[in-house]
Amino acid sequence: MPIDNACELLQVLRDKNIPAKLIVYKGFGHGITKSKERLAPTWHNWQWFNKYVWAEKIELPVVEKK
Repeated sequence: MPIDNACELLQVLRDKNIPAKLIVYKGFGHGITKSKERLAPTWHNWQWFNKYVWAEKIELPVVEKK
């Protein structure tokens, strides 16, 4: 979303005592257009929704090197 809208959304969440942070991805505007770079915002959104909306704990699978 445009940065002004993101800042406004962040303030509304904070005003309602909802934990949130704004992460700005350098070089991108309204959307992330490169598929490789989409992973980080998708992961951050998933973490936030799991914790604050669905109250689920997130654990990354650990792959042991052999």
